[in-house]
Amino acid sequence: MKVLFAALVVTLLAGCQADVEEEMKLGQEPAEWQPNQPWEQALGRFRDYLRWVQTLSDKVQEELLSTKVTEELSVLIEETMKEVKAYRKELEEQLGPLAQETQDRLSKELQAAQARLQSDMEDVPTASPSLQEALYRPHCPPGGS
Repeated sequence: MKVLFAALVVTLLAGCQADVEEEMKLGQEPAEWQPNQPWEQALGRFRDYLRWVQTLSDKVQEELLSTKVTEELSVLIEETMKEVKAYRKELEEQLGPLAQETQDRLSKELQAAQARLQSDMEDVPTASPSLQEALYRPHCPPGGS
């Protein structure tokens, strides 16, 4: 115990006799290293800015790679996909009957047009010879030979 007490006393006395220098602040250089020229000062500020950008980019990278951000993104993607599927289902429900209705109407109109064309084609053989000639003659522009 006496040895520890003696070591403590020696340490305190040595600390009292120490030549204490002012602690340097982080990012500042000692006075003898301080730039004197304006371009050196600008270069120093630019270097400090680059350090700040590097630190900031490291923090952003850490945040992006964190599991919390990844989990939030996956939850957001899942929610968006659910919304898209619900919207698709709603559109199919609304447009399905309309598309079927349009298809049925178009089918009926095509059948009616086919029937009219069929009846017109049956009437062609009984039409006058001049009409048959006009129907089967190649069309020539007026004034042409």
